Amino acid sequence: MKKLTFIILITLLTGCKDTVTKEDLPLLNGYWEISEVIFEDGNSKSYKASSTIDFFKVDGLKGLRKKVQPNIGGSFNTNNDSDILTIYEKNGTFILNYKNDFTQREEQILSLTKDSFSVKDQEQTTYIYLRYKPIEFHP
Repeated sequence: MKKLTFIILITLLTGCKDTVTKEDLPLLNGYWEISEVIFEDGNSKSYKASSTIDFFKVDGLKGLRKKVQPNIGGSFNTNNDSDILTIYEKNGTFILNYKNDFTQREEQILSLTKDSFSVKDQEQTTYIYLRYKPIEFHP
C-alpha cells in the first residue's frame, strides 16, 4: 500500500510534465519545508510541521542552501552555515550537489513546480518539499 501511495504522490507532484528543465531551476529559489521522506524500502515519514526550513538561492547552476528557523511574525533565525550548491545535468536529469566544510552530497531532482519539489539521494531516499507558508496569527 505504501508503494502505491508513493507512486500516486510522485505522479501528482510531477503532473503531466516528464522532465525538469534548466528554465525550471529558478523555481528552487525561496523557502521550502520537508513534507515527507520516503525510504528505499517503501516506508515513509510525514512531517506536519518542522522547526527548520531550507532556504535556496539559485543563480544559473550555482547557489546555496541554508537551514533557517522560522519565527512568529515571518522572520527567521539563521547562522553563517550554508551549503554551496552546484547543479549539473546527468543523463537528462538535474543533480543538486551540496558541499560544506564537513560533507558533500548529491540529490537528483525528480520533480519541480512552483509549489513543490522532490529529490532522491544516493541512498535512494526521496524527500518531498512543499513551498513554506508562514503561520499567520490574527489577534
